[in-house]
This record gives sequence, structure tokens and C-alpha cells, in this order.
Amino acid sequence: MRTPLKTTLAALASLALIPAAASAYTVGSPFPGTVTATTYYSSGTFHGAVDISSGRCNYWGAETAVQASLSWNVTINTSGVVCNGNGSGNQNEAKHTFSNGYTFRQWHFIKTSDSYDRTCNRCQVGNEGGTGNATGAHSHFQYDKAGTKNTSWYSPYTSKGEFLDRDELVGYVG
Repeated sequence: MRTPLKTTLAALASLALIPAAASAYTVGSPFPGTVTATTYYSSGTFHGAVDISSGRCNYWGAETAVQASLSWNVTINTSGVVCNGNGSGNQNEAKHTFSNGYTFRQWHFIKTSDSYDRTCNRCQVGNEGGTGNATGAHSHFQYDKAGTKNTSWYSPYTSKGEFLDRDELVGYVG
């Protein structure tokens, strides 16, 4: 039996919507920990990112949080073990820039032999730390474009004070 052209075109048109939904990548917690900050800090100032802490400095597990094979640019600004901050701009960073112009950033990890540029899915880039402008060891996840932080990727899924197991949903980017 032949499928009418109109039915075939309708089916193809509905498939055009799939790439938009399929382009979103899941972000999972890099280790078991508590969400310590989201859109605003406890002080009320804007943060625009998600911070997750296990409460253990130099703890294994600062792995890229986006669950997809992506290219990561790793920048090391501090090579020592720092748990409670060493000044703004000194944070270690792993970042991926998506084709839509947004960049996903992960900050504050401690440099290890795993801290180098590569393409991977949930690869370790260091240990949980507090490099840069930090008041304790944690992982910081930020999604931004041209200096503007996007909070919609996590706000419906993650809240401050919530405990997340490793790989548990933080949000969606991409």
C-alpha cells in the first residue's frame, strides 16, 4: 500500500522538531554532594550558576558534568592544592563552547594529571577544590553567552540545599 504524499510530508515535517529537543545535553552532578548556591548567594547577590560541594577538599571527582562526548579546553591558573580560595582569576577552568555561542564552564578544581584539553564524556579534569574566588571546596557550573549568565538550564531542576548523587540531574544545556 502506498503512503499518500501528504501523509509523508506531514511525517517529515514533524521530524523537523526533533533536532531542537535532541540538542539538549544532560548535566549531572560530578560527585555526591549538596547544592550550596544557585541563582543567588546567601547574601542575596547574583551568582547565576550552580555550586555543588561534597565537603571534602581534594576529593576525587571533578569531572566534566555534561553527559556527552565534547571537546573541553582546560585552563590551569593554580597548580597547588587550594581549598579555600586564592583570589579572583586564579580558578582552574574546564570549558566547552557550543555551536549556539553559549559556553559551559566548570571552575575551582585542583590540578591533577587529568587536567588537560581533550574530547571526552564525563572525564575527570581534577579534584574538588577551591581555586580562585572561593570560600571552600566545590564545583561551580556556569552557562553563559557574551558575559550573560543563563539560569534557565538548571532553575526548574535543581535547588539550593538539595543533595545530589553522582550523575543525578542538575539541568540541561546545549
